[in-house]
Amino acid sequence: MFVTTPEFLPQHREQRQQLLQIVTAAEARGQTRVVEMNRQVLGNLEQIITTLESDPDLPEATADAS
Repeated sequence: MFVTTPEFLPQHREQRQQLLQIVTAAEARGQTRVVEMNRQVLGNLEQIITTLESDPDLPEATADAS
């Protein structure tokens, strides 16, 4: 179980950027398994970020959604 709050959006966004760089580099090197594993993590992270940014019950999310 993973629980997070909008206060961690900056860390989630930073991790997303790092994962995008990993995926891009792995694609360039033909490392399909690395790409596959990190795209799955990236998808989960995107879901977390989207939820935190759009949840109306979390007012901190909209204030930090820049």
